[in-house]
Amino acid sequence: MIFMNKFIKNRFQSSLAYCLMFLCLQPAALWAQSVSLEEAIELALKNRAELKNAQIDITLATRENEKLSAQWLPQVKGSADVRWNTQLQTTILPFDITGQNPAGSTELKFGLPFSNTLSIEAEQKILDPKSKFSRKLNENRVRIEQNVYQQKQISIRQLVTEAYYQVLLHQERSRLAEETVNREEKNLAITQTQAAAGTLLPNDLDRVQLDVRTANLRLRKARQDLNLALSALSFRMGLPDGETVSPAQTLRQVLTSLSINTEINELPRTELAAEELTLITQQLSQQREKAVQLPTLSAYGTYAALQLSEQFNPFASGTWYPFNYIGLRLNVPIFDGRQAKLAANDYVLRQQQSQQTFNQLQKELIYERQNALVTLQQAQLDVEDSRDNLELAQKILATDLFRFEKETLSLSELTATQSSVQDAEDAYLTNAYNYLLALVRYRKATGTL
Repeated sequence: MIFMNKFIKNRFQSSLAYCLMFLCLQPAALWAQSVSLEEAIELALKNRAELKNAQIDITLATRENEKLSAQWLPQVKGSADVRWNTQLQTTILPFDITGQNPAGSTELKFGLPFSNTLSIEAEQKILDPKSKFSRKLNENRVRIEQNVYQQKQISIRQLVTEAYYQVLLHQERSRLAEETVNREEKNLAITQTQAAAGTLLPNDLDRVQLDVRTANLRLRKARQDLNLALSALSFRMGLPDGETVSPAQTLRQVLTSLSINTEINELPRTELAAEELTLITQQLSQQREKAVQLPTLSAYGTYAALQLSEQFNPFASGTWYPFNYIGLRLNVPIFDGRQAKLAANDYVLRQQQSQQTFNQLQKELIYERQNALVTLQQAQLDVEDSRDNLELAQKILATDLFRFEKETLSLSELTATQSSVQDAEDAYLTNAYNYLLALVRYRKATGTL
């Protein structure tokens, strides 16, 4: 009875340890939220900090227009000046006002010891030629920030899509590894039966046991890679630490649903748009530098009150004397040392740079699109061929497993078939992933990602 209790206890502990080990090897996707590719992308576009910062940049650029508009509102300011003239300034008149020295001069001191001033001043722009180009430059800056936002969106879409496909790859690799483990364990049961019957050498039994261990190692490695891929996907989506998701589709489902459309209407590439906006910036900057040399006109006015007093007493009656004036101010640049002209010439050279960069980039994008299409078409052929090879290899293996179980096929021949299946699986997974990456890059090249 004691022996039976110990036996049951040991079996329970062994089963518990095996279950814990099994759970540790399982991918985190078993407890994760299931999402489609588009849902994963939408979550990433919502969560990623760089997109939130890009939106703030757009808002800041837009608010610059408000600042430019505010410059055309009246600029009003008030001022107060309290002054104690500890010594009045002497003024010399070139004639004598006393009548005592007609050929002489007269020394006078104007003012009183205390001179206080209160004033309100206003100024209104009427004409400022460079302001128009400043506004256009800022509107162009808003478009630049919007284009940067679109570029970051495309980059995040690409990163999330590739990470999503990476998870699908390792999910399929784990599934195939599980099938291999099940197959090897079945082979082990068959070989144990044959070895017990004396129809199989002990060395062959050891070889099958080694195959079982190797298959389990491959399964463990596949699951570890899957967990890493899931973590990478969560990171690309900007999820909080510890929160994970799992794909709602399998690799086979995705490959079945995909198709290549080489007649897609290509959308403008954000890279070209960025160069166009840079060229516009150089053109507007050149025009603004020329406008610096044009006259500016503004109106101004002042209402003030001046107090003159022997004693410091701002509230003394009869000591405040108001005055006011209005006027127009015309500023006409005459010579600035050729600074504006030199700056305008620099922008002409930068326009040439931008135009040349645009032309070169246009050629590179055409080449990228053509190369991406060729790569995609070849990858599609590769994945179709490798899928056919895998199906054929699995069909042959099923036959050879039956023949091995009926002892009409040797273990070495079965091992060779299993090795061919393993090679076919690896080729299929590699080509399938390469095809998905090629599709992502083709869509990016055509501006449809």
